[in-house]
Amino acid sequence: MSFQRNALTTLVGSLLVVMGLIAFLTSKLLVTNAEKTEVSQFEQMKKIVEFNIQGLETRALARAELVASMPTIRDLFAAKNRDGLLAETKAMFENQRDKFGVDQAQFHLPPATSFLRINNPGKFGDDLSSYRPIVVAVNEDTVARKGLSISRSGPGVFGVAPVFDRAGKFIGSFEFGGDFGPVLDGVKRAYGQESVLFIDEARLKNSAPDLGGDVYSEKNRVGRFIKYKSTNWELLSQLVTDSELSAPGIENEPYTREAQDTPYGVVVIPLRNPAGDTVGMIVTAKDFSPTRSILGQSTVWVIMYGVFGFVILAGIITIIVRGAVGKPLAVLNQRFQALAAGEAAEPIENTEGFYGEVKDLAESYEKLRAGAQ
Repeated sequence: MSFQRNALTTLVGSLLVVMGLIAFLTSKLLVTNAEKTEVSQFEQMKKIVEFNIQGLETRALARAELVASMPTIRDLFAAKNRDGLLAETKAMFENQRDKFGVDQAQFHLPPATSFLRINNPGKFGDDLSSYRPIVVAVNEDTVARKGLSISRSGPGVFGVAPVFDRAGKFIGSFEFGGDFGPVLDGVKRAYGQESVLFIDEARLKNSAPDLGGDVYSEKNRVGRFIKYKSTNWELLSQLVTDSELSAPGIENEPYTREAQDTPYGVVVIPLRNPAGDTVGMIVTAKDFSPTRSILGQSTVWVIMYGVFGFVILAGIITIIVRGAVGKPLAVLNQRFQALAAGEAAEPIENTEGFYGEVKDLAESYEKLRAGAQ
């Protein structure tokens, strides 16, 4: 019986080790796949935000080029007729503002002087060269541009187009600017991503010192940045701090963090103006609990299947060892002991359950028993 016990212990122990190893490797594979899925989600989150900003840039530039090409606009601008330009464009601007979130429109004279802000007609004549590189560039080479910028009305996405008179002479430029708010709100509605826009405080104060409200209040300050727009600041304030915003290369290091008992994936996207200067950051976050939930459920199923498989295989091994090996060996052991002691040797009645070498031993016993008689 010691053989049976030792054999069972060895086989079942080996099975336990093998099943445990399989379960461990399967769990590692599940974790690896989950991590790859999250990496893919990080990339998708970033592309969604960038795609929507690029779309806003393209639409802003298309509007600017359309207005800059209108003959009446070109004539009024060439004549420096500020009142005439405002009368011609005011209704158009208000329509674009109310329907599409366009909140800034401005004519500039070379090299970078504000001629008319349609959104703020009373403010004009100021030099934009120190903080509007996109306007400076268009007025230098007369090539249309689009990109991020901070104007007196605040940060936005702009399209700036050169304006020429009827004779083809360059006379200045015109721009349309869109607010980031509709972009962040649209990304939330369509993809479930919560986002916040941070703007470098020094640049914001330099370009837009007269912003009203509590923009520059302490509650909006995160390190050197000002929280300018947000879809859910109560949540996002738990997901991003000055440490992340100030970390070198953070745009290449998305991370996960728990807030409100929910795991979130967080991506930091730098915002650069056409000159290549970083003017702010967009931080976007998405609920990662579905991915984590699937991983947890899969791990539980792996454990359950492992335990079930172990029980089934251990049962099969036990049946085989006891029925096909242990029991026949016990019978043979008794018969051989009796034969060795000179006692009356009894025949083995049923050898159908004996297999392989065990059956050979049974046949050898019968030969010895027959010889002893």
